[in-house]
Amino acid sequence: MIHGLKGRLLSGAVMFATVGMASTAVAQTPEGKLVIAINQEPQDLGAQGIYKEVNATGLRNVLEGLIAIDPATGEMIPVLATAWERVDGSTLRMTIREGVTFHDGSPLDAAAVATSINWVWSPENAFTIQEYAGPGVITAEAIDAMTIEVTSSEPDPLLEFRMTLGGVSSAVQLAEAPERHFDTPIGTGPYVFDEWQRGQYWSADVNPDWWGLTADDAYGTTTPDFAELQLVFRTENAARVAMVQSGEAQMAMFPSSSECDRAADENAYDCVTGPSTTYLYGRLDHSLHADPILQDPRIREAVFLGLDIKGLVGLIGLASVPQGQLGTKEAIGFNEDLSPYPYDPERAMALLAEAKADGVDISSLNIEIVGRDSTPRISTIVQAMGAMLQGVGIGNEVRVQTPQEFNPRVRIGGYANEPNRQMMQIHVKQNPSGDYGLLLLSNFACPEIDDPTGPARSSVYCDADFDAALEAAMGLYGDERDAAMQALVKAIHDRHLTVPLALLDRGYLVESGIEFTFGTDHRIQAVYINKVD
Repeated sequence: MIHGLKGRLLSGAVMFATVGMASTAVAQTPEGKLVIAINQEPQDLGAQGIYKEVNATGLRNVLEGLIAIDPATGEMIPVLATAWERVDGSTLRMTIREGVTFHDGSPLDAAAVATSINWVWSPENAFTIQEYAGPGVITAEAIDAMTIEVTSSEPDPLLEFRMTLGGVSSAVQLAEAPERHFDTPIGTGPYVFDEWQRGQYWSADVNPDWWGLTADDAYGTTTPDFAELQLVFRTENAARVAMVQSGEAQMAMFPSSSECDRAADENAYDCVTGPSTTYLYGRLDHSLHADPILQDPRIREAVFLGLDIKGLVGLIGLASVPQGQLGTKEAIGFNEDLSPYPYDPERAMALLAEAKADGVDISSLNIEIVGRDSTPRISTIVQAMGAMLQGVGIGNEVRVQTPQEFNPRVRIGGYANEPNRQMMQIHVKQNPSGDYGLLLLSNFACPEIDDPTGPARSSVYCDADFDAALEAAMGLYGDERDAAMQALVKAIHDRHLTVPLALLDRGYLVESGIEFTFGTDHRIQAVYINKVD
């Protein structure tokens, strides 16, 4: 059962256990190795990356945040901060947990936490977490030995949520060897980083001095059951599945729906699935350096009407059709009046004919439909979309690229290198905040083309009126915020900027005898992975 009311942080969560297994954890000394086959190698292991579970899977086992989201309730729970309170609309006062040490032996205190927050959220560092930075610049200051104040330069109703996103890293390392921060993380978590074998895996060992072993308010459903963690990189879905089938791994990310069906007949492992806040979507270039032909509203509508979204969802499996927007019904700003874009090839062809009659060179349409190879079943998806658009007379080419190729192209820095491009990015994105402000700012606010550091660095849209309305909405609370966000969501829908393709369930193959608890943000943390009777 999924719990949640509009206005809660998340839509809720549920515990998923291996079928036939008891739900009682076995209390024991950590032993053995937990091997997890994941779908891509991390871009880096910096503290800013704990928010992106797919791009830095499992990093929260080493680097902890100040606050976390409980996977069973969707509520905020203490981690390295034991308490927090609002000073005003822009400032959050947080009490730091006492008696905690980093893996390098240095103490956790207010000064160390402030250093890490300022590092992670610095606009000058321009980390990808800036996409979640909100309306202002986030900074932190120690006000006594164990208390910090976190401040946004603009009023920010989501400041507490943003403190769930970034990790806290050793201030000693940041001062003495900041370059090592990206490949040798030093945190406070239940596991200590061991090594990163490029192209193969990264690993960690259990932390015998973890504060959670003695704290009454430690997070998780178990103290660590495994002595070692190893996250093995396997882009190919079949390779991940084979690792569990052979017993080489205890868990594997993102099996297909057919593989989940097949697992029902297996005794050695099962497939566990659950809803997520993750969406597959297509973002169509609109302005900036895009081909001007894509600014014609008839062309854009024709592209969207030429896509059979329901058919794509069936092809993807473990997914449902989104209601014309990137959000669940519980999210602040969800617009009940919107519907999925219809599949109407006849209307699409009529719009193209109308544009051609007005002098638009339809023959110059050649949209690149590009996806990242770590997205499950991406080759099948982009090929199907290409065939659909070809069927209504829209020229295209399909391409699947590695993260190293794909990521730079979909950020501001890559725009100027491809003038007059025609691109639809097929990508996945989460909205773990339960608030549309996060998605609207990162996807649709006008980016500064000469400053690739801001929250809208991946936006392909630019409209001054929209930006003004979004800026006003970001500072609102309650029903006023909900109504303002709904209006902005409708504007995005009506202008055919992003086509929501699927609301994704997430699935895992899990060895029998292991119980995995996760929420809609699908964090893989060993303290939520239990050995059971």
